[in-house]
Amino acid sequence: MDQYTVRSGSTLVIIADGRYSLPEHLLYSKTQHVYVDRVKKIVGLDQIGFAFLKKPTELAILSETSVKIGEPFAVITTTNGITTLNSPCTGKIKNVNRNALQNMESDTYSLGYILEFETIEEIQEDLITGADIEPWANHEVRSLLKNEYSFKIIEIGDSATGKTAIKVRFTDDYFKQDLKTTLGVDFGSKEIICTYTPNDILYSGTYRFRAKINLWDAAGQVHYEKIRGIYYRDAKGCLLCYDVNNPVSFRNLDKWLEELEENVGRIPTLLVGNKIDLERKVSRDEALKYVKEHNLIGFIEVSAKTGEKVESALQQLAIEIYKQEENLS
Repeated sequence: MDQYTVRSGSTLVIIADGRYSLPEHLLYSKTQHVYVDRVKKIVGLDQIGFAFLKKPTELAILSETSVKIGEPFAVITTTNGITTLNSPCTGKIKNVNRNALQNMESDTYSLGYILEFETIEEIQEDLITGADIEPWANHEVRSLLKNEYSFKIIEIGDSATGKTAIKVRFTDDYFKQDLKTTLGVDFGSKEIICTYTPNDILYSGTYRFRAKINLWDAAGQVHYEKIRGIYYRDAKGCLLCYDVNNPVSFRNLDKWLEELEENVGRIPTLLVGNKIDLERKVSRDEALKYVKEHNLIGFIEVSAKTGEKVESALQQLAIEIYKQEENLS
């Protein structure tokens, strides 16, 4: 038997470590796994959504009188942070279930509900129900099973473009003006949470995953060229860096791309313009043109000094690597 299967009728999703039941008569939000039972007039979190949270510890109800479609109605605290649930319907609240967390996993659709309504006036239009549950549940369970990754990402570019500062800002949220030039290689790690939602309007779900980013900063000086190839090995993605204040570092990008391709071939590569806190001497238009001409995944400008968009750059690259790993491109 496959690691997971979906049986029609009761829409019972079976995966390696247990069973997740999604009754066909309920309606489910695509990304948050909040369900609506129109007969019982209750709203709660389905069993797959509960599994995504990984050991929730506290539930806070945000409204006890009424709620509208899209409004936050509950906050669930987990060991990894908090999740805010948005309402899939509009209505007057009859009862709030403060003991929901104790029953969410074992009695999800009876005792594990969060809100009970006196009246439900309107329901969100794009909820999943009936025959549409099966393909959606298949995807969501696959995402649940395969949501932890480890990616080696390398930074390349001229010396003094701020590669080390970007690494330190990302891994330690720290900036030092006089960071020493990297000798050979330096690396650090950080775990991030990513969400990927395709643009395809027929798609019914969101990919969520956790990625450990192992960020390698290779020395940019010419005399390290012969040993740099060792550090390209097994790289899944690349930050191609230049200094927006230094046109020479931008003109040298070609040689870095050539070196990258000689060592690991074509891997997801994001063009990164650093030091936007300084005077600009390389325009955004030049960078965007370069991305298009060299078929890179994108372009982002950052400041390692202020931290602006540094984590966004790693998020963007991690999502592109994930898409390639899972054949989603």
